[in-house]
Amino acid sequence: MRCYEDRDPVEFARRVWPFLERDPVRTNVIGSILEQSATDGVPPAPGTRWLRVHDGHGLVGVALWTPSHGIGLSPMPTGAAEALADHLAAESARAPRANGIEEPAGVFADRYAGATGRSAIRVTRQGLYRLDRVTPPVEVPGRPRPAVRADRPLILAWLRAFHDDVDPHRPPDDMGSQVDRWLATGPLMWFWEVDGEPVSFARRTPITPGPGLRTTVARVGAVYTPREHRGHGYASANVAAVSQNALESGARACMLYTDLANPTSNKIYQAIGYRPAGTAGVWRFS
Repeated sequence: MRCYEDRDPVEFARRVWPFLERDPVRTNVIGSILEQSATDGVPPAPGTRWLRVHDGHGLVGVALWTPSHGIGLSPMPTGAAEALADHLAAESARAPRANGIEEPAGVFADRYAGATGRSAIRVTRQGLYRLDRVTPPVEVPGRPRPAVRADRPLILAWLRAFHDDVDPHRPPDDMGSQVDRWLATGPLMWFWEVDGEPVSFARRTPITPGPGLRTTVARVGAVYTPREHRGHGYASANVAAVSQNALESGARACMLYTDLANPTSNKIYQAIGYRPAGTAGVWRFS
């Protein structure tokens, strides 16, 4: 196994895109970030690294290193995950965390922690779900509506609350610039409203027709309902609406991650059409 690093996201995309598109659900996070940089011209965060692992026959794994998220791994053989860990440990790279599909990410975390004298601490065990057709919930009051510029303060407040709920150990991203980009891109962020009051929020990644390398699966995330509005089905209704919007916008499927420790969220997403597609996890290093 040999590891390579590309400095240019466009060149990296040219080399790895066919590999990513063979499994667009389980490589979706890497693919959507790469699409932004290689096709849409969004500058990657300083310190972003684009990594490939090859065996004697060709490309077998892809990884993306970002300063805030650490290293994200695509599906890859165990030996490739170990080779990547050895490669990064040999150059004294200090990853804050690792995430990805269960086996390669866990193998990487253990190997990397051992090679760098650190501890790998499991943060979450996640379910990965895919949807091809929406089954809308019934008898949920309210309606969906796309977020607009005037919603920006509320979006930021709810995204911060979502972040505090699901991942308090990770420093928050630059949410302001992200929200501005999402507002400019199209109807990616949605509220569920009851009598004109927002009661739940969700967002999705874009599906953008046109030239260049494009992801074909939309990822739904940042699903947040304030505590006072929980238990009424608003989140599942909103996720169903956001997913339907993605399919109507050209996505061939939708996907999302859940916390497997939360049986309620796993149940409601399956009720609207999401089906298990694997497990993933996040590890942090200390």
